[in-house]
Amino acid sequence: MKISDVRIGFVGFGHMAQVIFRAIDRSKLVPHSQILFVRRDSKKIKETEQTFRITSTSLENLVGTCDLILLCVRPSQVSSILEDMALLDLKGKMIVSILAGTKISFFQRYLGVEVEILRVMPNLPAAVGEGMTLLSYGPNSSVELKSLAHLLFGCMGEIAELHEDLMDIGCGMSGSGPGFVFQLIEAMARLGEKKGISYQDSLKISAQTFLGAARLILKGGILPVHLIEQIATPKGTTEAGFEKMRELQLEKNFQSVIEASAARSKAISDNLNQ
Repeated sequence: MKISDVRIGFVGFGHMAQVIFRAIDRSKLVPHSQILFVRRDSKKIKETEQTFRITSTSLENLVGTCDLILLCVRPSQVSSILEDMALLDLKGKMIVSILAGTKISFFQRYLGVEVEILRVMPNLPAAVGEGMTLLSYGPNSSVELKSLAHLLFGCMGEIAELHEDLMDIGCGMSGSGPGFVFQLIEAMARLGEKKGISYQDSLKISAQTFLGAARLILKGGILPVHLIEQIATPKGTTEAGFEKMRELQLEKNFQSVIEASAARSKAISDNLNQ
């Protein structure tokens, strides 16, 4: 099946679903006429139709009409939706979940082990085409689903395929990671402001510094350890900062931040599977 022929259904249309839709729309992969959505809030349904020019429908019609069904609701809401979906004909349907901490086996419990399921962890920078999307395929995932997934999520940025056992740490690194980077950028910007630089200029300096450093690794193909060797000259300004980082055990503590996020992802999974 060509991507342009696929009918896509969004179950839930919150912020991340909107990011995914906008990426699809920018890339002109699928026409609006082939995209449906389901939302609970009647006011938001009307706003979504007007803003995104796509059509709302019932869950029953969405499942019956669409080839690829994206589950974009909160983990706390998904059980009732899956109970309703289990009553419908899912033969030939491809199910994609963006729910944090929700294992493929959880969906199989409701929908059966034969259904094609893909677990996806997108992140917020996908909104500007710089996303890092993690994919974990269910045991019955077809070549067709894998091909469609690469086309759909590839238009949002970069993709990495992970075994599902690694999705919790992947969530901490990629799903939640941008939030930690935002916090670091804000801390750097506020320091600049405190020292006399305008907040606007300080924020630009901070954000571009992070962006440039990341691009040097990804585009330049240079390992961080080698870049560190280049920039940390003996008794220089960067080395002074590194000394403080070592004193504060910043590397270890920052890893603990990511591990806390991963632990929450696992806890969500454990609660759903009780």
